[in-house]
Amino acid sequence: MTTDPADLVVTGARLRSGAVVDVHCAGGVVTALPPAGAQPVPAGAVVVAADGGLVTEPFVDAHLHLDKVRTLPWIGDAALQAYTGDGMADSARGIDLARAVKEQYTLERLLPSVRQALADGERHGVLHVQAFADVDTAAGLVGVQAVLAAREEFRGRVDVSVVAFPQDGVLRDPGAAELVEEALATGADVVGGIPWIEESAADQEAHVEWACALAARLGRPVAMLTDDAPDPEIGRAPVRETVEVSVVCGSLIITLDDWSEKS
Repeated sequence: MTTDPADLVVTGARLRSGAVVDVHCAGGVVTALPPAGAQPVPAGAVVVAADGGLVTEPFVDAHLHLDKVRTLPWIGDAALQAYTGDGMADSARGIDLARAVKEQYTLERLLPSVRQALADGERHGVLHVQAFADVDTAAGLVGVQAVLAAREEFRGRVDVSVVAFPQDGVLRDPGAAELVEEALATGADVVGGIPWIEESAADQEAHVEWACALAARLGRPVAMLTDDAPDPEIGRAPVRETVEVSVVCGSLIITLDDWSEKS
């Protein structure tokens, strides 16, 4: 019997259930999970001995600001301290301070760090990433362009879903809404939102309405962040009134089944 040399067998792999199996793979797909030693290893297959070590599905990073990796030295500790100090009570000021970083964005400067972050994750089993990239009048589309370029480089290795994320708001940053649409047209996958960054309750609700209407019109999902608000209720009430939500990793992921009927 001959086989494609790319075929792989991981022997003695312990699953989450506790069972110890051999993982047979062909063409990049798991084809069989027989008990360890119960099925012959195909001739020519690459063999990796797990020796009873845990083998799982790949990890998922559902919230990674990929355009900002390794940018702390550009701005210093002030933004980080404002964002994380005193129970995140001053997180909005931290975001405003960090805005200065985006004035230094260039594709050439961002792309090496984006690549390295994806490579580091891949090495540790993170094969699915929801990558937030800032889209606003400071960053323009540079952050999205860097993440999209890296996504193409890692295609087939790491699955990257790109969120067009208006970090500085859409009402307090005129022009950001149009940039989000442009980012989606150029390859971003998900409409981002951060309603609590807006300056009034009415503006927060308008932010949610904007994001959901745009997603409904384009047939896209929404990733809505509310977990880092100084007041945990900011931005949540209007979401509950508008669409069904499920809480994932402290962020609100919006489903639009009901929204399409209302818009």
